[in-house]
Amino acid sequence: MFSILTSTLRLAATRWPVLLALYLAGWLARYLVIEVAAFAGTTDALSAFLIMPLAILARLASFIGMFLVLRPGMPAFAELAANGEDAIDRTQDAPAAATGPSLQDLFLASILPFFAFYAAWQFLREDTLQYAATALGKINPFEDTDTSAGVLNLELTWASGAAIVLAFTGRFLLKRYNARLPRWTALLTVYLEAVWVYLTVFLISTYFAQFDAWVANRAAMHWMADLRGSVGDVFAPIGVAWDAIAWGIGEAGALVLLPVAWLALAGIVYGRALTAGPLGLRVPTNRYADRVRTRYARVPKAVSRRFMDVGAGFVGRWKPLANALTLVWRAGVVPMGIFVLAYTVIEASGAWLGFGATRLIGAHDLESWWMNVDGALIFGLDVLLEPLRICLIAAGYDYCLRRLSERRDAAAIADPVPA
Repeated sequence: MFSILTSTLRLAATRWPVLLALYLAGWLARYLVIEVAAFAGTTDALSAFLIMPLAILARLASFIGMFLVLRPGMPAFAELAANGEDAIDRTQDAPAAATGPSLQDLFLASILPFFAFYAAWQFLREDTLQYAATALGKINPFEDTDTSAGVLNLELTWASGAAIVLAFTGRFLLKRYNARLPRWTALLTVYLEAVWVYLTVFLISTYFAQFDAWVANRAAMHWMADLRGSVGDVFAPIGVAWDAIAWGIGEAGALVLLPVAWLALAGIVYGRALTAGPLGLRVPTNRYADRVRTRYARVPKAVSRRFMDVGAGFVGRWKPLANALTLVWRAGVVPMGIFVLAYTVIEASGAWLGFGATRLIGAHDLESWWMNVDGALIFGLDVLLEPLRICLIAAGYDYCLRRLSERRDAAAIADPVPA
């Protein structure tokens, strides 16, 4: 149960220099891409937002590299591969050769969940703010034409809509005919996938924020706030319980969903070790599912083939994520609770280390000292803790794979195959 913690320390002790180098490479690439996007954003926002996906891809490449570096130190993963478990993700039509997934497949499988995760936990907002601040710093305030208002002026127009459609269509065609195209088109496929996902997620986030502000100003929300105040005045314990429930719901995302989301993203990278055995994600076999299969069989072959061409790509993006979440769910509540607690400790230790460092450094002038040093201090703490967090995520997922093997062995003993 506590092997997650010991495995984390073992992975960190043996792989720390490589993890640190990969993290710094991803951070530097992201920084340079945002600088280029900020330079383009001084004249046109859409061109800048066509460059910004490369910054997130750099960060994704850094995380994928760190996860792959840790694979040799994961005993359960190595056992699944050594026992001939076909280290092949059954969600993709990959040959049964032991070559493993290509980097293109890993990127294409990870982009959509990673970008959704990136936006949900405000990482996309951080990148956007850094881009906007850099772009505004490059604009000369003494010029006759002020272009500062257009730095973040990206809306759903014909230009942005056309960019999304063209990127999605180009990615679909490149993926379909990749066997006939040169190998360098794999990079273009990954970029087009990132472009249409990034623009779509950014626009959804923008309009959702406007919708959320609109809902907050509705009369019903004010009525709910007045009801909460009235109930609290009449019977104080109900008001306290109301506030506790609201606080618990708000904190659940940061405390539970964030580490579980990281485990799911690790599952996409390590998903080739998942099998289609009795503990995998299965399609239900009941009369309703059989009825759907029967009716689908009556669809003309030409229509069903076109439907499979479009639908297979969409399902293929989410099925590795569903497999990973299923695996995490079956690992057990107590071990996953230990994992979430350890993740929270690492997350909180950054703030505590920063607090201790400020007390250790002592009082200095705010403008001449702290405004120049605080950024470097925060970055140093991130460099210190990020490899440890990746090791914890890899160790947690390796424990999930071990539980998968134990359950399959128990199922084989309980229901042996006849000779």
